[in-house]
Amino acid sequence: MALSGDAKLWRGIVCTLVGGIGWGFSGACGQYLFTFQDVRPDWLTVVRMVIAGILLCMAFIPMHHRVMRSFFKPGWHWLWLLIYALGGLMISQFGYLTAVEYTNSGTATMLVYFNPVFILAAVCLMQSRLPMRREAMAIICALVGTFFVATHGDLSHLAISAEGLFWGLTSALGIAIYTILPARFLSKYPTQALMGVGMLVGGLITGFVIDFPSISFQLDTYGIVALVLIILLGTIAAFMLYMQGVADLGSVKASMIACVEPISAAVFSVVFFGTQFALMDYLGFACILATIFILGRR
Repeated sequence: MALSGDAKLWRGIVCTLVGGIGWGFSGACGQYLFTFQDVRPDWLTVVRMVIAGILLCMAFIPMHHRVMRSFFKPGWHWLWLLIYALGGLMISQFGYLTAVEYTNSGTATMLVYFNPVFILAAVCLMQSRLPMRREAMAIICALVGTFFVATHGDLSHLAISAEGLFWGLTSALGIAIYTILPARFLSKYPTQALMGVGMLVGGLITGFVIDFPSISFQLDTYGIVALVLIILLGTIAAFMLYMQGVADLGSVKASMIACVEPISAAVFSVVFFGTQFALMDYLGFACILATIFILGRR
């Protein structure tokens, strides 16, 4: 039974909101694992990507088996898959989790929202043009916001660690890469199945590089619960809910509503860990989020 227009609208809003909050909550779970369970970001990246990749592949490859059959044949698309998996998905995941370790889930999530600037820069380069006025405004807002978060307006020192700033922006770059690549080189493959294969491939290669079996530590019950929530709620459920929101609302409206993610991550960081944000942090957050609304205007 098809939903009415209003029902579809509200389903999209609810799905996008819950998905965004799920992503924000997963950042808080990661902060808990780093703070109290001595988990390493590279280990968590591998576990998150491999398990999420397996579940996404199981869910979506059978649904698109005809299209995906050609995907598993030899071809140049495997080179693009490796760039997508390692330069996009893995870098975004590892960069974000490392930024959480060096800062907090709220600040790290906000830095990741610099990614529209990287996407915009890539689009301008590919189209051999300068940014339009609205795009230039968005870039300025993002730069000013990042400046406030990183320095609190004082050029003489950083208000957050240099490592946290670096890895947060690196994660944003990774998101830009995995957003742009499929549209240009892998567009004939369904997004969900492609992300599943990319996460699985990226996670397995990363696990080999870091010698995953040699990493050992003991998770208690709370640590296991946090890990499960990151994978199921903060990765699988959040992604599927967001995709439903995009289908119901369109990408522009969904991306604006998904701005609840960094806000929820900051709230969870304050409530669960007592993180304190300064006025300049809030100004920076507002400037960075403003880029989404500026770019989303018609």
